[in-house]
Amino acid sequence: MSRILINNIDWLITMDPDRRIIKNGAIAIDDDRIAAIGTTKDVGANFSAEKIIDATGKLAIPGLIDTHVHSTQQLGRGLADGCDIAVHLLQRLYGYESEVMVDDAYWAALCCQLEMIRAGTTCFIDPGSYFPEQTAKATGVSGMRGIVARTAVDVHQTSIGALPEKMFRETRQEAVEKAEKVVRELNGLHDGRVRAWFSLRVLVACSDELIRDVKAKADELGVGIVMHACESRDEVVASRVQYGMQDVERMAHLGAIGPNMVLIHMGWASPKELVLCMRHDLKISCSPSCGYRLAFGSMEFGRFPEMLELGVTVSLGSDGAMSSNYLDIVREMFLASGGAKAQRLDPSIMPPETVLEMATIHGAKAALWFDEIGSLEKGKKADIAMFETRKPEWRPILNPLSNLVYASRGGADTVVCNGCVLLENGVIQTFDEASALQEAQVRGSRIANSSDLMKKAQPKWPVIE
Repeated sequence: MSRILINNIDWLITMDPDRRIIKNGAIAIDDDRIAAIGTTKDVGANFSAEKIIDATGKLAIPGLIDTHVHSTQQLGRGLADGCDIAVHLLQRLYGYESEVMVDDAYWAALCCQLEMIRAGTTCFIDPGSYFPEQTAKATGVSGMRGIVARTAVDVHQTSIGALPEKMFRETRQEAVEKAEKVVRELNGLHDGRVRAWFSLRVLVACSDELIRDVKAKADELGVGIVMHACESRDEVVASRVQYGMQDVERMAHLGAIGPNMVLIHMGWASPKELVLCMRHDLKISCSPSCGYRLAFGSMEFGRFPEMLELGVTVSLGSDGAMSSNYLDIVREMFLASGGAKAQRLDPSIMPPETVLEMATIHGAKAALWFDEIGSLEKGKKADIAMFETRKPEWRPILNPLSNLVYASRGGADTVVCNGCVLLENGVIQTFDEASALQEAQVRGSRIANSSDLMKKAQPKWPVIE
């Protein structure tokens, strides 16, 4: 850690309570926190820096927060395209995950974080896997901050099908004990950049007793719970068939509901569930790219603008390489904004300001980390994403927020997390990118073959070698 001065920022989007936008701005960083923020003239004159970053031509925003990232699925990109939800989950995703080994999980997580860093993301929430230790290890190397969790399920035969025998085969007691062990061992790791939560990854595969136990443990340990909920029509029907009610209604019925819960997708929430979200301060992760790629209808049938108007925290998530096929919150902002506009035939709804709040402030609140991240303010953690604006798609810059959401192609130029430079002028600083990409290719190909999914990923057109 050191004293860093970022000066000459063309556009500094603070996301502070006044939503100030500072032209020719500067940020002074002392160790892992913002020591001062303002104009270059004011900040630069009063701060002695060991490193100076000239941000001429750049736009700076708080580091983006991705609240839905399946880290260990990164090596399965392309293996789950073009199939309905039951096949997607039970055959493709879980078929791939059944073949992932410990070292694979580490390299998958590191490559996942490489993609996120390049997109300007500094913090993520992983909704659960059987390798949270490897995701935490990768986070230590990459320099990002994130939340990891261990999958907990105890119902192996569901109304959407049977879970694979190679995984997901634990009793309620085993699932809770192993998840609690992860929370106790990983929470606060790497100078506090890693936090550990509980995961109820597939609610239809969680018994009532497991849900109650996990909620009680999370409350006892002061951590959050992340889960997929009201994801698709198929899954809400499965919940109604198996339990007599939809996901959020079921948790409320069990008394296992509260503000430390992140509900992913929620495109098929019932009117009653919208009220429950407001009443219990539930946090939502909207994942538009996954909804479009998997034909969930989540943006067409979801009520995300209404949730926001009701005061519900709605953040943005990418999902994973096997579901949305990319991890880029700038692209998610465009899809969230455009999807809401198209659904209501209203071009004024979900403007750039709203979706940028979802990607920063709401993401921080969902991660239960808003006291330290989500905005650029003195005393908060130095998590910053900068974008190069001297490009044709950025000019002219009349409204920088509009250009970022509607016009830019994504891709950050420089990224700082916890006061450490992770990406500078397009070059990764914390690990060997070429080696990570090579590992991804070799390991991804091996898993595709061993899972017998390689044939599912081939182009429909002839390939000439």
